[in-house]
Amino acid sequence: MFSGAWKESDMPRIELDIIDENITCEALKIAFGSLYKDDVFIKPVQLTSVIATATLLQLEGLLLQCQVMMKDTLSSATVCDYYYASCSYGLKDVSIQCLDWLTRNILIAANLTFIKDVTADLMKTVIASPHLVVIQVEIDLYTLLKKWIFLIHNKSWTGDNKDLVKATDLFYKEKQSECPGLCYLETDEGRQYVPVFSAVRWHHVVNDLTSLRMIENEKILPHSWLEPMFLYGWRRVLAVEQGHDKGPIEKVDNEVFNTCCARFGRLIHKAGEYCWRWIGYSYGVDLLLSITSGRLVTVKRNTHTQACSQAVSLQDQRYIAYRLTICSFDCDGKELSRKSTDVKHISLGKDEEEIALVLDSDQKFPISVSMNVLLISPGQEPLPGLKYPNR
Repeated sequence: MFSGAWKESDMPRIELDIIDENITCEALKIAFGSLYKDDVFIKPVQLTSVIATATLLQLEGLLLQCQVMMKDTLSSATVCDYYYASCSYGLKDVSIQCLDWLTRNILIAANLTFIKDVTADLMKTVIASPHLVVIQVEIDLYTLLKKWIFLIHNKSWTGDNKDLVKATDLFYKEKQSECPGLCYLETDEGRQYVPVFSAVRWHHVVNDLTSLRMIENEKILPHSWLEPMFLYGWRRVLAVEQGHDKGPIEKVDNEVFNTCCARFGRLIHKAGEYCWRWIGYSYGVDLLLSITSGRLVTVKRNTHTQACSQAVSLQDQRYIAYRLTICSFDCDGKELSRKSTDVKHISLGKDEEEIALVLDSDQKFPISVSMNVLLISPGQEPLPGLKYPNR
């Protein structure tokens, strides 16, 4: 440009129009510096602007260094910025890793205030993911979304998680007083969040009375929108109780499993012996998950050996499909280890127990235990959705 037969060769000053607002003078200095040395120092807050600059100048080596650094510094403070930058500049591996971080950590992060930067589209993607680590049951996603909306409208709010619960409750009480007679999602402000709430698997929420009462009392989601879930659930109950459905006897396609399964989870902070069940009606299958002193993770169909507060099926065999995933992670939420069963199809007799996984002898803690379960046959009818007005 400077020495050829171009008009710029005779110009004392050349101005370039750079349309991308993410490109800064500091990022240009870093990018030009990378031409003279293999590695340059980049702060995490500079990564987006450096990636934008490296993309403009087609500096593949600098882009690779930025991607490695993004993966190494991924945390609640950076995940949203990194995800949006990776999507804007085609860094697919980074965007996948950010999504994976969100699906593992969005319900267990020590400080939830980072979710104020999660867009509605991204939140819907995370909530809809079959690999989302749900702690404890599906209704906890409803609780998460309440806090998310509050933080979006109060971006400067600070405090711990206990304070967040109180502030969120107060926020919705004030909204009720502003629009009496309407649930929040029916208001002009709340309507934009309906698609995100639709990603919750409500047919796995309405099987618990405490969860239903919470929804009724808080008046965020109109109770009438859940009507399709009740009809669907009642048909499934009749099929089970009248002996027409003993669970997924035939192997279920992975896509169908991912769409229909219930999502459960638990956070375990230290090594020890554990045994638990998750709340909610379970179609007569009292499923117990245990971790033994010998590092065995077992799945048991309880009928007689332990007390259960709800009706238990006494059929000789019940069929279930499940996927169990156990991950350990560091203080920033980055995964240290992972073990998964993939999707398993089993039949369990009364009080029969099966070993699902064996933990490593040097297993690091804390760990997240994520279990996706299918207790009934998927059926031919489509899964119900929320019955909101424009549906």
